[in-house]
Amino acid sequence: MEVREATSGDVAALAELIGRFFSEEGFGTSPAEVTVRMPEFLATHGNVAFLALDGDTAVGVSTVTSTYGLEFGRVGEIEDLYVLPAHRGRGVATALLGHAMLWAREQGFDALEVVVTPKDYAKKDRLVRWYARLGFADTGRVVLHYGPDAGI
Repeated sequence: MEVREATSGDVAALAELIGRFFSEEGFGTSPAEVTVRMPEFLATHGNVAFLALDGDTAVGVSTVTSTYGLEFGRVGEIEDLYVLPAHRGRGVATALLGHAMLWAREQGFDALEVVVTPKDYAKKDRLVRWYARLGFADTGRVVLHYGPDAGI
């Protein structure tokens, strides 16, 4: 398995993987919308996507966005982390997260965050424990969202 930074030539593979992730988690964003948004995502300073490849087949993806705030300074967020079901349990997610963490350090980020979103509490608990083993801490914060569903 190889993990590499995604390029504009990877939009179709990225949209396929992220579309599957969104579908599994019950998010409303379609693969077509991801395909439209991905070129701008990749062109935006402070954003990056990584692909995990098994030969020529994309089997996993991670994305990072960044912002600058008064509390922490420059912060990256692991927005997406997804591995095809047949490739789970093989270290693909850990490799993708490792690349994202290294990239954030190289970019001079002050912090890196992840929002755990599953509605299934058992799955959410497993993910929180997995991230904790890799050094992430539960801050007790709650993420509230205001967006298209609210009429923005």
